[in-house]
Formats: sequence, C-alpha cells, structure tokens
Amino acid sequence: MERLTHKRENGIKRGYWSPNKKQELVDRLAMYEDREDAKDTNVLGKWIPCSEKLPEVNIPVLAQWGIYYSGENRIEILCLNDLGRWHGDLGEPNGKVIAWMPLPEPYKQNDEGAEK
Repeated sequence: MERLTHKRENGIKRGYWSPNKKQELVDRLAMYEDREDAKDTNVLGKWIPCSEKLPEVNIPVLAQWGIYYSGENRIEILCLNDLGRWHGDLGEPNGKVIAWMPLPEPYKQNDEGAEK
C-alpha cells in the first residue's frame, strides 16, 4: 500500500498535502476508524467469533467449525446462506461453525509478468 504520509524533507511536507491525495487520505482514515468501531473484524488474519458477528450472505469466508461427534475442529471455505445455514464445496459441515475470517485478495500479476 502506498503511504499517504511522509517524513519532512528539508522542512517541506509532501504527499498528504497534495489535493489529489487528500480524499484518499480521508477515505483511508475512515476505513481504519470503521475497523476500530467494528472491533477490527475486517482485519485479515483475525478470527471473528460467530457469536459476535456473522459474515455477509453468500460471501466465501474461511470458517472454523467443530465436528459434532468428535469435537475435532476443521477449517474450510464456507458461505452463509440467507437461511442462516453454512455450506461449502462439500455441502454443509457436520458441526457448528464457531469463527470465521475474510479471505485475502487473490494473487495478481502486474503487466510485466512480475509478482505483485
């Protein structure tokens, strides 16, 4: 992510004072404030208990669920449907989904073929 704030160089501020960067700075600040308001539930890599918040309907997420008969935990990509039931490629899990997290953005190559 490109930084919007920079150290002073020879006493001159740059970057965030640019009019074309000001709205981006405000938008990013709002995003961070929204994350704080939501108890960081939009942060990648952080498990969100289902008791606190459920994901959007039909959006794939990484879900952790406990198998009913063994108590073993599993992790797989699942979606929550509009009836409140979880499903994935293998159907419905045979257990209770206890936590979830958003999936990361898919890998993309830039135009020169180098990794991004």
